[in-house]
Amino acid sequence: MKNKIIITTLFIVFSMCIQAQDKYQFMMIRYTLFRAHINISIDGEQCLKEDVDVSGIDKGCANPLLKKVKEYQDKGWEVMNFTNNSQGGVNEEYAAFLRKKIDIK
Repeated sequence: MKNKIIITTLFIVFSMCIQAQDKYQFMMIRYTLFRAHINISIDGEQCLKEDVDVSGIDKGCANPLLKKVKEYQDKGWEVMNFTNNSQGGVNEEYAAFLRKKIDIK
């Protein structure tokens, strides 16, 4: 009987110490060279579109995407991954995947 009480007490104390998994917001920033715009999707709820001035930018240059990623990093977003997609060089896309920890209070 004493062992059951000790085990139960340890279980309760241990359960109180476990923290839930962190929650995150997710974002995808996609830069399409062919259409010269950036699409930003946030958590499947928000979608933004920005035109990019490509004058003076070499074809294939990902600087507009990198500038946008830097902008969001300064707001607390963390980069998870970068990728690119090329279909014969006609419709190149660059994308960045970001996340931001949600403060749960």
